[in-house]
Amino acid sequence: MRFILSFAILFVALFLTPGCKKDSSTQQENITKIIVHLTGSGGFDQEFAWSDPDGGDTGNASIDEIVIPAGTTDIKCHLRVLDESQSPVVDVSTEIEEESADHLFIYKLSGLAVSKIDYDDVDSNGKLFGLVTKWTAGTGTGTVNIALHHLPTTKDNLLSPGGEIDFDVTFPVKVQ
Repeated sequence: MRFILSFAILFVALFLTPGCKKDSSTQQENITKIIVHLTGSGGFDQEFAWSDPDGGDTGNASIDEIVIPAGTTDIKCHLRVLDESQSPVVDVSTEIEEESADHLFIYKLSGLAVSKIDYDDVDSNGKLFGLVTKWTAGTGTGTVNIALHHLPTTKDNLLSPGGEIDFDVTFPVKVQ
C-alpha cells in the first residue's frame, strides 16, 4: 500500500504541477499603440501614432497620416511600441530592444512619399533590427508599412523573414 501511495504522490507532483514558465523571449507582446517619432532638418520633430486600445477586438483602431514637410532631409525615425491596456502604460519598446535578437522590424514602401528607409541600428548579434531608421523623403503621397516579426527565421531576407508577426500597420504618408 505504501508503494501505491508513493507512486500516486509522485504522479501528482510530476503531472499536475505547472511546468516551467515560458521564456519571455518567446512570448508575443501585447501592443496597443505604435508611435513613429520623426526628426529632421529645419527643426522637423513630429510624432504620428497607430492606436488600437482594445487590441483589435472591435475594430476601433485609429491611425495618423504621416506628413513630412517638403525639403526635409536627414530624417531619423524612432519607434515606440506601447501596451496601454496596463496601468501604468508599459513601454514594450524596452523589452523588444532587450530581446533584439528575437525581433525584426520590416518596412515596406508604396508610392512616392518616402523613397528609401535605411536601418540605423542592429541587434545584439550585429544583425538588422529596425527600431531606429533613416528615411529619405520623396514627393507626393504613399504609404509606409511597418511590421514587427517575433522570432524571425532569418534576418538576412527582409522580404520573407518568417516568425510570428506582433503587429503589421500601414501608415499613409504625405510630403507637402
